[in-house]
Amino acid sequence: MAIQGKLASPSSGEQLSQIISEKLNRTCLHIAPPSNKKIKTVAWCTGGGQDYIELAAELGIDAFISGEVSEKTTHIAHEMDIHFFAAGHHATERYGVKALGEYIAKEQGIEVVFVDVDNPV
Repeated sequence: MAIQGKLASPSSGEQLSQIISEKLNRTCLHIAPPSNKKIKTVAWCTGGGQDYIELAAELGIDAFISGEVSEKTTHIAHEMDIHFFAAGHHATERYGVKALGEYIAKEQGIEVVFVDVDNPV
């Protein structure tokens, strides 16, 4: 399952979309559920993890963040009353790869170079 957590204070979908967009330096797609409920709990799976949205909704999560979106994700978000955010496959995965390289460099003394070639997907 994706990682999950609880926000320090409830957020609107618009607020969380803005935070994600600012942190990843790209516009985030936000699919709001019909209720447009406040977000207290969030789950995420980077890259192409959009298919975990159903599991997140079944666990009572208010919002799910992933890198990619598919046409069916819109319908699932509406039907299961969960906010969905797609922030780009590349954008949601680059920080993990960079952190891994930094860890390897520190722990193993191996020179690591991170080359970030932006990708809109």
